[in-house]
Amino acid sequence: MRGVLRDESLFGGTPESKVKLSQLGEFGLIKLIKSSQTKHHGTIIGIGDDAAVLTPSVSRPPQADSRHLPLIKGENKKRGLSLLITTDALVENVHFKLKKTSFYDLGYYSLFVNVSDIAAMGGYPTHAFVTLALPKETNVADVKEFYRGLNTLAKKVKIDVAGGDTTASASGWFISITLLGEVERENLLTRSGAKVGDLIAVTGRFGGAAQRKFKIQSSRLKVMIKESLAIARSQLATAMIDSSDGLVRSILEISKASKIGAIIDEAKVPIAKGATLQQALHGGEEYELVFTLPRKNFDKIQKLFGRNELTAVGEIVSATKKVGIRAQNGKITKIAKGGFEHFR
Repeated sequence: MRGVLRDESLFGGTPESKVKLSQLGEFGLIKLIKSSQTKHHGTIIGIGDDAAVLTPSVSRPPQADSRHLPLIKGENKKRGLSLLITTDALVENVHFKLKKTSFYDLGYYSLFVNVSDIAAMGGYPTHAFVTLALPKETNVADVKEFYRGLNTLAKKVKIDVAGGDTTASASGWFISITLLGEVERENLLTRSGAKVGDLIAVTGRFGGAAQRKFKIQSSRLKVMIKESLAIARSQLATAMIDSSDGLVRSILEISKASKIGAIIDEAKVPIAKGATLQQALHGGEEYELVFTLPRKNFDKIQKLFGRNELTAVGEIVSATKKVGIRAQNGKITKIAKGGFEHFR
């Protein structure tokens, strides 16, 4: 049995691949989901009650130090923590197509996109709440595979799946995950801290997801918690975002939040193998980190990563210059939109 969800009493001897949700019912599904979960944090009550009960961070020591990354030398261990909350919804035929996505990869990806948001704030995830709306004809085996993927990532980054909701769907799968996280208050990074003169730096390469037509593959999704914690705890950066909606869109969002302009040097954009410049600029779904920092800090932060892991792709300029892309001939083209946006 390769699935992580297993409760033979729920199936009455029927092979799980032939069991429908209409046979299992909502409470049977909840029991099935609950049977697969493990606890890593201060979860007093998890799945099965009206609400989850968690131990507040202030009454327990921070968990990130041993779980993700050693403390930066000299860091104050008596720092305070702030709670982070993010949520993402995925809709069948909008975000994914079941004919082109395995249920394992879908489960992994559904949690991953939330983890990326927590990482982009300089934090680390702790508790997830998963809501599923499913057609009653759905095979229980498919739900198990979904949770096998989700739980693989949850175990990897030590997230407690502490609750959620299940309901019937009249048409297709609907997935909504709310993820809680924590961040040391002095290390919190937002989109609004960029300053004129800062460099724009990125991890990784861009355009690969677009070149692959955005096929969801868990093996290609890199969790960036260690990298984001290194950036945040170094206190060398001024703003940060993930590149889920594309490099240009990410920089536009920093520009809007920080009330500044930006110049992207197209010659410096790290492009994934087989991708085009346009895919690298506007594709999205890379989930790399895009951050700003004073020019004098770039060499310092490179030492935390290695010379080939970070790239400076542009600079922050005054708001009057807006956001532009500088071609190799020096010509700057202003740009006001780019990347993925719902309802467009």
